[in-house]
Amino acid sequence: MRLASKYLKCFALMLTIAFLSTFTANAKVYTWDKYDIAFDAPEGGHVPFSFFQDPSTAQVNWDEMVMTLQRYVKNENTNKKNLEERLKSRAMGFNMYDTKMMKIKVKGFKSHALEGTMPDGTRCIIAYLVSEKTPTVLEIVVNYLYGNQEVVEDIIKSFSEGNNQKPNETEKPKQKIQKKKDAEKEKQEIEKEKRRKNEKIYEC
Repeated sequence: MRLASKYLKCFALMLTIAFLSTFTANAKVYTWDKYDIAFDAPEGGHVPFSFFQDPSTAQVNWDEMVMTLQRYVKNENTNKKNLEERLKSRAMGFNMYDTKMMKIKVKGFKSHALEGTMPDGTRCIIAYLVSEKTPTVLEIVVNYLYGNQEVVEDIIKSFSEGNNQKPNETEKPKQKIQKKKDAEKEKQEIEKEKRRKNEKIYEC
């Protein structure tokens, strides 16, 4: 009886967390209801169950891509200089290399972003979106394969908040997430082309 009671309590807790969770997915439109935030992303993503327990953090996983969100509140240190320094610090924490700042325009937010390569050869974009009308600051970290940068940038550009126009649920994905074998093939072709150009320069 005690064992059965224990399992019933555990099951009840799981149902409660699932019911109260503020991060839901519908087709390719994801909404973070607690903060009235929505974004457009490829189908097939799922939210790890454990992330429902932290109201300021969320994560979406695909087979070949992972996106983590962290919500902060603005303060007197929320400015371009500090956010860019934090981006570089986060990149160092991940041991990223070949990093560079990048521009991604997001309606309703001031954005600051950095891209680079992870130690395992995959790519990563870290971005801060500062809301223009609420205290929200979003940190977005996306780890993805070599050929998926366009997909990642489209996801970040699609973020909206409050009364801003939200992503179109009926629109078909512009680009599917690239598979690992295709990413490796594309990377090899690019490197091969670079070697060919270098050989031509050397011959001259």
